Amino acid sequence: MTFLMTDPTRRRFLLISSGFAATALAGCASSYVMTTPRATPVSYVSPSAAQAALNAMRRDEDLPEVSHNATLQAVADEQAAIMARTGNVAHTAESGEAFITRLRRQNFWGGAGENLAGGPPTLEAVIDGWMTSPTHHRVMVNPDYRQFGLAVRRGPSTANNSYGTYWALVMGVTPPAWAQV
Repeated sequence: MTFLMTDPTRRRFLLISSGFAATALAGCASSYVMTTPRATPVSYVSPSAAQAALNAMRRDEDLPEVSHNATLQAVADEQAAIMARTGNVAHTAESGEAFITRLRRQNFWGGAGENLAGGPPTLEAVIDGWMTSPTHHRVMVNPDYRQFGLAVRRGPSTANNSYGTYWALVMGVTPPAWAQV
């Protein structure tokens, strides 16, 4: 779905999402362009602020709340940093490493989904954008996802940095008991 820019005070943003079952991958199902009001971009969102915003959204949807997970945070941090450095919003790492491989490398063995975005300046804007995209929405409202990691990075001021602000949200199930460290 594409929205045309009709208001010069709005910016376009690309969002990409995919979800993953516990052992199977589901490919990236869509590209989605949204518009959001201009705002001063953030360069950091605390886990507590992210948790409060995600849980407010989940309460509105009558879903169980989520808690912050350090392992999922590490996966999100890595992907946001790669996207900011390369200017590319993609579910693969620089080496072509898939999301599921990044999860396993960090020793996360439960099912998980990943939402990515390039451009939204604030946490509220990125959550609103993900909620209006059907593919991203499925990740956000998956009732099995009880944990999350969310990262934001600002890219350098270069010609290759088309989005400025890069977001990665990783939501996951509680891993099986044998996989919890």
